[in-house]
Amino acid sequence: MYMKKELKISETLTSLLCERNMTLRSLSKACDIPLSSLSEWKNNNRNPNAEDLSKVAEVLDTTIHYLLFGFEDPAEPIQKVLKQDLFSGTFEVTIKKVNIKGES
Repeated sequence: MYMKKELKISETLTSLLCERNMTLRSLSKACDIPLSSLSEWKNNNRNPNAEDLSKVAEVLDTTIHYLLFGFEDPAEPIQKVLKQDLFSGTFEVTIKKVNIKGES
């Protein structure tokens, strides 16, 4: 069953800024996003676009999902592993037969 998730960008942004001892102005400079835009997000007057949201998440060292909803996406760790590990590097695969008790 699909549950509609309420956007929590205002509360999450406020909390993250406080935790990181940042101001909206310093975030604006770090992300190269106008202070007025970030202020509108914080005051629930405007929703962010995907590109700006990605920049803010990177600077605040969090995920887009967390910024939007105030909690981590349960699938995020899997997606991170797939993105970082599965699609880069060299792999060695070993296949080994194991005996399970009760099987002949």
